[in-house]
Amino acid sequence: MPRSQVTNYLRPSSPEEALTLLRDGGKSARYVAGGADVARTLPSDVTTLIDLCAMNLSSIEERPDGIVIGATATLSEVLENGSVAGVCDGVIVDMMRKVGSPLLRNIATIGGTLASAHSWSDVIPLFLVLNAQVTFYNGEYRTLSLADAYAAREELADSIITSVTIPTSTAGDYAAFQKFSRTAYDIALLNCAAYLHIDDGRCSEVRIAAGGTPRLGERLPQAEGVLRGEALNTDTIERAARVARDTTKTADDRRASGEYRKDLVYAGVKRCLEGIAGKVEA
Repeated sequence: MPRSQVTNYLRPSSPEEALTLLRDGGKSARYVAGGADVARTLPSDVTTLIDLCAMNLSSIEERPDGIVIGATATLSEVLENGSVAGVCDGVIVDMMRKVGSPLLRNIATIGGTLASAHSWSDVIPLFLVLNAQVTFYNGEYRTLSLADAYAAREELADSIITSVTIPTSTAGDYAAFQKFSRTAYDIALLNCAAYLHIDDGRCSEVRIAAGGTPRLGERLPQAEGVLRGEALNTDTIERAARVARDTTKTADDRRASGEYRKDLVYAGVKRCLEGIAGKVEA
């Protein structure tokens, strides 16, 4: 698509300036970070791009409340960060390696990935189960869980994501991610993620999510309930996978049928939980 329609390219130095520019520009203005989405599709009425990459929001820091990832950090920078690699035995690194190609990961930003909220996103299901917290600016700074942020998407429509915080892993924390796609670089037909905290041999905290159903990734509360308070074994894994398959709403699109996606939910949840069980036993 030609980009000759863009007549203004602005580089604000702060979230406050960026928000003012967006509100002044109205429907003709659009935020841009890495530019992956803009390169793919841009509405014909957008004539102003507001580049968020000059605001010094690309750091990745380990703090007492978790690992804080700046919104303009690229997926490659997240993948290569040592602190991120320490989360649940490297689960974020494992997921990031499955996101598109190295070229895409070199330009796509973590804030842009979460803001775009593509239904096939690999990042969203895993960050949901890791209980990621997202900080926004829309006249004031506000931090919400990723799940609450998506529930309030209309309210946060012109907000700027400034950072995302991943809680630091502790003893007993385990997580896993599974993706189903036609090729290594293709978007997901479906993906699944699971997080468990195991205390005294039982699952005291459980979060399971699926994406590409083909809706935006979301938690699977019925499957979580099967495991909560129970030991992780062959029987509970099988029951949780079946409940996930039977209760997850799936639909047809040009890439897969709803029925096939139900089978993928079963397989994905089961593989995640089996992977975690293997780590617990090691």
